[in-house]
Amino acid sequence: MKRPVVLIIVAGLLLGLIGAGVYLYVSRDTSASLVSPAGEPTPTPAPTLAAWDDPAGFTMQYPEGLTVNKHDEDKINYAHVELTDSAHPGGLIVWVTDIPKGVTDTVSWGKKAATPSSAISFDTTLGDQAAQKILIADNPKKVMVGAVWDGVLWYIEANLTDEAYWQSIFDTITNSFAFKPLPDAAASAGVGAGSAASEQVFDEEEVLE
Repeated sequence: MKRPVVLIIVAGLLLGLIGAGVYLYVSRDTSASLVSPAGEPTPTPAPTLAAWDDPAGFTMQYPEGLTVNKHDEDKINYAHVELTDSAHPGGLIVWVTDIPKGVTDTVSWGKKAATPSSAISFDTTLGDQAAQKILIADNPKKVMVGAVWDGVLWYIEANLTDEAYWQSIFDTITNSFAFKPLPDAAASAGVGAGSAASEQVFDEEEVLE
């Protein structure tokens, strides 16, 4: 075999080896960019949050994509905001309502709400107020947090049929929940005023007569 032919063959082999090395190096870098330094998949980004500003006197945040029903047909409660997701069984409701009979403060509400034998209650906070958190292990499993404040009961209740999903949403909402001061004119006739406000107006009318 002539020397030029040998040189051509050797050169071709070298080029092939160099090309294979470059390919393996690039492939390794591409694969490494898809995993974290610990060798685990890149974590899913946090969901985008939407803001809720309720006329009953609170604000909160919740993941976009949930169905929100504020139940305008409910003329009894001050707020009845229900969040659901068709892909995840369960749901969550934010309530603002009159204080139930037999309840005098947040602690007594916690004891009353934790009536099932499987329920436990303990101290926590909601907004900037002392609150009670109740865990109910019955079927369906539930978690609640509430506070008696400003003459009414504020509480959040989650049905944990899809526990991991709704527990995460419950945590997002309770951690972002804040009480919103109402204007004096609205506060005197709205949440927390109750029958005491109407009795005061009635008494003033009697004095004027």
